[in-house]
Amino acid sequence: MTLREVAVRAGVSISTVSRVINTPDDSFARKEVRERVWAAIRETGYVPNQTARELKLRQAAAGADASTGQIACVLGRAAHLEENPFFAQLARAIEQQALQMGYSVTHSFSIYDGVDGDGMSQQLGNGAQPTQSGVRPDGNLAQLATHLKRLPAGPLDGIILLGKVTDEVVRLIEKHCKNVLYVGRNVLGCGWDQVICDGYEATRIAMEYLVSCGHRRIGYLGETKNEVRYQAYLDVMGKICGDRPSMETSWVVSCRHDGESGYRAAGRLLEGADPSPTAVFCAADAVAIAAMRRFGEAGVRVPGRISVIGMDNIELSAYVSPMLTTVGMPTVEMGNMAVKTLLDRITKQHRLPMKIFLPNRLLVRESVGKI
Repeated sequence: MTLREVAVRAGVSISTVSRVINTPDDSFARKEVRERVWAAIRETGYVPNQTARELKLRQAAAGADASTGQIACVLGRAAHLEENPFFAQLARAIEQQALQMGYSVTHSFSIYDGVDGDGMSQQLGNGAQPTQSGVRPDGNLAQLATHLKRLPAGPLDGIILLGKVTDEVVRLIEKHCKNVLYVGRNVLGCGWDQVICDGYEATRIAMEYLVSCGHRRIGYLGETKNEVRYQAYLDVMGKICGDRPSMETSWVVSCRHDGESGYRAAGRLLEGADPSPTAVFCAADAVAIAAMRRFGEAGVRVPGRISVIGMDNIELSAYVSPMLTTVGMPTVEMGNMAVKTLLDRITKQHRLPMKIFLPNRLLVRESVGKI
């Protein structure tokens, strides 16, 4: 498969395909065009010829098993990428880095897909809903097992898992692939390679910034079960309140990390919090942006009456009004490191499980005020 054939399949020019592949921040071309190009690449398994030759030489030198040149990307925290912009950006970074290193992400799906789904774009057909922890009931393991069994007859070279999953899912994936890497904000208790941008540390940074701005009544919108971000929130609030049990529980609203859930959670916070918080930490930017909209509809000005801080630094966070103050995570670097580490595992460059931690960064914009 050549670049020209990918262009024909996607209905674009060769130069468009080249620029989509090599632009790391999705700033080139409309989303619709980018999706057509990447769909054509996945369908055909295209990799640049020179890169593919170099890959074979590296594998031969390392004594690695014969490679299919194919990896899968599995979404662990949502039914599809559109409901989680952070993982959508991360998945694209993984595709780009894999292509540059001679691999194609030929299979992408969510652990919540239905058996006749089209990958990440399809949700479960049985209407099952996620729990507050973001993990659906274990009964849906059958759907994941079906996806894994449908993978190529020759084994995939590896799987990259985006976001935390249950121990049952870990064991099921291990039955189907020996080279697995996890990318996320919570450390998993398994023997996989892991690329982590520490959610606990990111939350601590956000909370300490709110405290430095004079806030003591701070709310929380996000997942709470087995979630390091919530644990960090409780720890900081414990220092503020003297002991955690005295903290106002109405300031915490558990919700999934997507816009629709964030919008509803903000409404519940407005209805139930007494006294009202002066600031809210949102465990994801998608939640924060939706919460700001809900606050605005209720006549609660941001940051005049309530400050909002998020996490992820998704692209939209810099374009909402007020611009969202957030703790950014290096999605491109996370994606690049994930692919490089997985390929090192595939080519037997390391054997012990690796945990790689990347830094967070506070981005002060307009949504947090001082009191």
